[in-house]
Amino acid sequence: MVGIDYWPQEEGYIVEGEPVIMCVAAAAIAEMAPVQLSSTSSGAVNVAVTAAAGDALGVALRAAGAANDVIPVAFGGIVKMITGGTLALGAPCISQGVNTAEVVDTGDSTAIMLGDNGSQRILGTTLHAGVTLADEILVLLGRW
Repeated sequence: MVGIDYWPQEEGYIVEGEPVIMCVAAAAIAEMAPVQLSSTSSGAVNVAVTAAAGDALGVALRAAGAANDVIPVAFGGIVKMITGGTLALGAPCISQGVNTAEVVDTGDSTAIMLGDNGSQRILGTTLHAGVTLADEILVLLGRW
């Protein structure tokens, strides 16, 4: 990340008190993977890994090892993610692909990218500029 990192020991969810819901996983989900809603069962909020870029509307805060695992999912707040390329300060960002967003230290360089072509959901807004591929940045979840 460019500049000072005020949360050097923290990865993932930075600000508490925003919408975090316990959800039922449709299948295995990586920690910090962007997720979409799933209709695998009734009576619970169900999530699955994204099927394509721009499908996500939340971020899994813990990994789900298998279907029916209950995990916390952030639908708002600030998360630390990595860039899939150059991102401007204050830019909208979307999920990059299928189960690709992981915690920053995994080296996954395709966690998020800039864009909104009308069929993609904005996952959040960048609170830092991402200068190069795999920069750590803070993302404000939700469409602001």
